[in-house]
Amino acid sequence: MLVVVGRLGRPHATRGQLRLWPGAGSSLAWLDAERLFVGKDRDSARPFRLLRASRTEKFIIVKLQGIDSIEQAAALVNQQCYVEREQLPECEEGCYYVADLLGLCVEDRQGRVLGRLKEIFDGGAHEVYVVDDGRRSVLLPVVDGVVVEVDCQAGRMVVDPPPGLPGLEE
Repeated sequence: MLVVVGRLGRPHATRGQLRLWPGAGSSLAWLDAERLFVGKDRDSARPFRLLRASRTEKFIIVKLQGIDSIEQAAALVNQQCYVEREQLPECEEGCYYVADLLGLCVEDRQGRVLGRLKEIFDGGAHEVYVVDDGRRSVLLPVVDGVVVEVDCQAGRMVVDPPPGLPGLEE
């Protein structure tokens, strides 16, 4: 499975290096990966050996094998970057990769299915989970006590939504 890690920005210098803007929730655990897959989407992504990846304050500078000029680098601008999930290290207890959470069935403590976890974004003060049941989307704030249990193997997450959360009224 390919996991998105960011988007390529403009070339950096003249020898084929590119700026990579990490995606939301990116842990940068992929920096030691051997290969990056680059494409408009997962289906069109092609592999490149990752020769170098170095952090700056705002972005990552990457050097891909076979991309040796500013023109070659410019052809990859705005494409997505992915790594194979297997190349990422295991997470610590209680921590998860976004890719492992997306698609989980989300239910409340009473077992009522609220929908599937469709998206995760940074809401400023905390992360926000977008839970979609096909008819509506609920924005679930990820604050202390809201996420009760995560079982990626079983494909489910149990939550205790705050009272009065819009979209959850009966």
